[in-house]
Amino acid sequence: MSKFDDMKKLGLIIAMAMLIPVFSIAQEEDDPWDFSDREGWSFGLNLGGYFANKASAIVYNGEALYDINDIQAQVYTIEERLNLNQQTIQQVTNLIAAEAFFIPFDSYPQLIRYNPGLMVGLHTGYRFNNENSVFVDINYANLRAADKFTLETNLLPDPSQGTSDIRLYNIIGEEDRLNIQAGYRAGLVINEDMNWYFEGGGSFLATRMVNNFVEIEGTTFDLWIGTQGGFGNIQGPASNLTATGLGFFGGTGIEVFFNDRYEAHLGLRLSRDQVVLGTFDDILWNRQFFFTVTI
Repeated sequence: MSKFDDMKKLGLIIAMAMLIPVFSIAQEEDDPWDFSDREGWSFGLNLGGYFANKASAIVYNGEALYDINDIQAQVYTIEERLNLNQQTIQQVTNLIAAEAFFIPFDSYPQLIRYNPGLMVGLHTGYRFNNENSVFVDINYANLRAADKFTLETNLLPDPSQGTSDIRLYNIIGEEDRLNIQAGYRAGLVINEDMNWYFEGGGSFLATRMVNNFVEIEGTTFDLWIGTQGGFGNIQGPASNLTATGLGFFGGTGIEVFFNDRYEAHLGLRLSRDQVVLGTFDDILWNRQFFFTVTI
């Protein structure tokens, strides 16, 4: 299925959600629910989980497939980084207690993916009545992409390893995401205290690349480095590696009302975001599961 088809489907869902209030008004005279309308501003806190699309995690797999666009540092493959200079080679061989090591051609993990990230943020909304409202959410999530790469030594293997002594070590990438989403929400009345809702709108995503490194026997080796050579200092990126993109979203969930002011929302949101990580630039689906309390 093409990206265009995906966008048409989500656009149709959003359009249907926006038509709900029209049908509600047309049937207002026959509405069996007769509750006093809630109206006005609300402010709240969001807490939930952020599930990033695994496609962008390939940036952190150690193959140096994408540049980070920094004036000082560049991206190294795992093999280049661990063979950076004689001092680094000696450090690695000491850590693995071997005389030599090799990075196989198939060492780099192709299925690297993000772990679910904790999402926290702020919610601001204006409710026109019990069923209709507009809102802005500002959410932050810290993400970690993690997998294993293989390293081969010149030592004799264990009987279970075949003909080579192969070790597995961690490779990790870290990034921050700030997501601003503005949208419209239409509710379907369940009872006086509860609505089932549908929502849709536009989003702005800022992504900051934080780090990419490998771990060998408790020691880390950064893959984004600048000044190096001999016994000189090894420096990281000079810029904050932040990029932005636009997108849109749709979602659904339950909203619960308490007295005249307090509300709680439990929802699932699917967003189509432009994710920019250095020279990586793609439009991807991301998911957020969240709980909101407002006053």
